Amino acid sequence: MSLDTAASTKALAPLPLQYIRIELMPILGGKFAVAMEATRLDEEELEFVGEDLAHVHVDTIEQLLAVIRQNVALLVPQVAL
Repeated sequence: MSLDTAASTKALAPLPLQYIRIELMPILGGKFAVAMEATRLDEEELEFVGEDLAHVHVDTIEQLLAVIRQNVALLVPQVAL
């Protein structure tokens, strides 16, 4: 999703996050494919908007989990403890 704004205007607030879809697929050679998509709600247009987050191939489960963590961390606001 791309939101273009004039340089002197304030950036638009991101659309509210509804859910994240994660696809994990084993591929040849013992590797894994990861696909992630976020679905947001455009409250003005009353429609869902899909946003691709990742489409990557990784060698290990640790790398697969790192891709998921990295992309989810970008979407979820940090909570102060």
